[in-house]
Amino acid sequence: MLISQHEDKSFKILIDFAMHDFLKGIGIDEEIIVPLPTELMATNCMNRRLDYCGLSRNYEIINVEFQSTVLSEEDEIRIFDYASSLFVKFKLPVKTFIISTVEDKSRKIEKWHHNDVFTIYIISLKDKDGLKALNNIKSKIRNKETFNGENIVSLISIVFMKSDFTEKELLFKVVDLTNKARFESDFVKDQVMSILLILGLKFIKDKEELKNFGDIMMESSHLLSFVKRTSGDLIEEGRKEGKSIGIGEGVELGRKDGIISVAKRMLMRGMDIDVISELTGLSIEEINSLKEK
Repeated sequence: MLISQHEDKSFKILIDFAMHDFLKGIGIDEEIIVPLPTELMATNCMNRRLDYCGLSRNYEIINVEFQSTVLSEEDEIRIFDYASSLFVKFKLPVKTFIISTVEDKSRKIEKWHHNDVFTIYIISLKDKDGLKALNNIKSKIRNKETFNGENIVSLISIVFMKSDFTEKELLFKVVDLTNKARFESDFVKDQVMSILLILGLKFIKDKEELKNFGDIMMESSHLLSFVKRTSGDLIEEGRKEGKSIGIGEGVELGRKDGIISVAKRMLMRGMDIDVISELTGLSIEEINSLKEK
C-alpha cells in the first residue's frame, strides 16, 4: 500500500523544492541532473505511475517511492518490477529508495528479478533521532540562518522521526519552529505551512483542535495574513455597495468576492486544491471552476 493521501501530498510538495535537497535532507547523497517521466509500462504490461524518477550525476536511474506501511511481499514484487522495467527502458543501473514513515530500521533488500539483481534501499524516518533534529533546527534559528531546501526537508521530516513525543506533538513543535525560522521568501514559507496543514489533517482528529491548529497558522503565515487582509478590503467594498443593494447582502458579497480573489491567488502560487478548500471554505468544484476562468 502506498503512502496515505495526506502524506503523499506533503512529500510531493517537498519534492518541488528540489529533489537534490529532498534526498540530502533525509540522508541520501544522490544528485539528480534530469527528472524523468513517472509514467511507466511495467514488465507485467500494466501502466504504473512512479512517485519520482530521475537521472543522477553518476548516470544511474533513481526511483523514489513513499510508503506508510511496512513493506509487504506484494510491495517488494511491485517495486522490483519497477526497477526491472526502468532498467529495460533506459539500459542504466537502477537505484530504488523507499522513504518509509513506519519502518523501525533503515535496511536494504537485494533480489534477482527477471535475470537481473536489484537493490531496494529502505530509508526509515523512524530510524532518525527526532530530538537531535529538533535541536539542530533550533540552533539554525538562534543563529538566524536562512533555511534552504535541505533544512526545510529536515524540519518537516521531524514529524515522522523517532521521539518520546507523538506525531501530533512533534507537528505542533515543528509549526512553532516554522514560525520562528527565516526562509528565502514568503512563498517558500507558505509552501511549508501548506505541508504542515496537510499533516495536521492526518494527525489531528478532533475538529476543534484542528480548527485551533488552523488558527495558529492563520496568525503566522504571510499568505494566510493576506487572506485576512484581502477579504477585509473586499468586505469593506461590499459594505459600500450594500448601501444600494442592502447592507447584509453587500457584506456577504464582499466576503465571497474576497474569498474567491484569495483562492485565485493561491492557485497562481501552485497551492494544493484541497488545502485551498480547507482554508477558504470553497468546495473543490468551485475552486476547479476558478481554474477554468
